[in-house]
Amino acid sequence: MLRYELSGRGSPVLVLLHELGGSLESFDGLMPQLEAHFRVLRYDQRGAGGSEKPRLPFSMADHADDLDQLVTALGLPTPLFLAGVAAGAAIAVAYALDAPQAVAALALCAPALTVERDRVDYLAARSELAVTEGMAAIVDGSLERSYPLIMQRDPATYAAYRSRFLANDPVGYAHANLALAHVQLEPRLEELRQPCLLLAGTHDLLRPPQTVAPLAARIGHGSFDVIDSGHLMPVQAPEEMGRQLVNFFAAARRNALVRAS
Repeated sequence: MLRYELSGRGSPVLVLLHELGGSLESFDGLMPQLEAHFRVLRYDQRGAGGSEKPRLPFSMADHADDLDQLVTALGLPTPLFLAGVAAGAAIAVAYALDAPQAVAALALCAPALTVERDRVDYLAARSELAVTEGMAAIVDGSLERSYPLIMQRDPATYAAYRSRFLANDPVGYAHANLALAHVQLEPRLEELRQPCLLLAGTHDLLRPPQTVAPLAARIGHGSFDVIDSGHLMPVQAPEEMGRQLVNFFAAARRNALVRAS
């Protein structure tokens, strides 16, 4: 079972895919902008937020299948717009590669599309620590890089995000870490035929601009931009990220209409 919210109006439907350790609340700050232009689907991925907490391991392919089943169950029309943050961007790409006809355009924000060997070891160790000692044992070490001090401009926003992170189910969170650890999607970027926007954060310590920009160059219809944010864009820079998404997807919609006329 997946917890979801469907709001706004417009076409195509815009699906928001949150980051590892996040939930649909990660996008709260973007909703006033997005709902004015699109019908928006956001949901808690398996193991996260208010969705089901599986005890068995799962994969990125399972995440993509969850999205497909949710869209089908809700009877949503395709093609979709997809916007994913960090690990959520990997879900967006996996889904678009599996069902290219179902996706009209993608926004990949601080995309985590391949995990290096040292990071794989880190994710495995973090998973074990979360399961054995709880989320409090990993929260500060995790947020030190994804939510650095320079981005803690609003203490209340940071405190709320930290609280949601601590509320994660440790086992579900561990499985999500291990699913991400096996992601190797960068070699397949050339297969994407849809317009793609790649966004990087100036203060992102995990996926800095110099690592994101080359990915856009590998996509036939890829574009790249940088915003004043860290790794967790929808929480740290909601207004700027929202503007980027509205402009990009509105242009993709206009271009689709022109091609169809």
